[in-house]
Amino acid sequence: MLLEYLIKGTIIGIIFGIPAGAIGALTIQRTLEHGYFSGLMTGLGSSVADTVYAAICVLASAVVSGFLKRYEMPITVFGGMVILILGIFTLRKKTGKVEDKKPPKAWIYFGSSIAIALMNPGMMLLFWFACSLLKVAGPYTSVQSFGIIVGSFIGTFLWWLLICGLIEKMRSRITDHIYIVLNRVLGVILILFGIGVIIDAII
Repeated sequence: MLLEYLIKGTIIGIIFGIPAGAIGALTIQRTLEHGYFSGLMTGLGSSVADTVYAAICVLASAVVSGFLKRYEMPITVFGGMVILILGIFTLRKKTGKVEDKKPPKAWIYFGSSIAIALMNPGMMLLFWFACSLLKVAGPYTSVQSFGIIVGSFIGTFLWWLLICGLIEKMRSRITDHIYIVLNRVLGVILILFGIGVIIDAII
């Protein structure tokens, strides 16, 4: 039974962990600037945050879930503002790659990614959607819960292993000019996501 729900949890993680948002753009930008490990730590932070939301859904923590629902708008707006600021900083970068520049400590990338991802309570809805697709409905036994939660982490993290690996392979072929253009594109994406998140939360 554990293996069955571990596999189902992994599939759920792959579905609801699709890196199509601000964290995806941020992970690409950090991989380009500081390499594979920096990007992977950003992705790892996102996976941990996604797993926290998965655990809340599976374990049905009424207190935490109620808190998130009550303060969803201010939490989401604050998260949107953080994404917006990151986008502005990324957009304003005018230099190319600096290979010898020492990247920030890994825990900074990891922690900032967790913080941004946790400011999106809507991830719980996506998790429930993924569960409904696989017809994995609760209540769950402790073994089933463990399998789904761990599997969700594995599924989301597989995305970051793939994306960071692909970006790292292309990194050496990217010239300073292309890097600057990519920074601007990623900056605009982050800004648009930030604005979209804020507007969606307020309306």
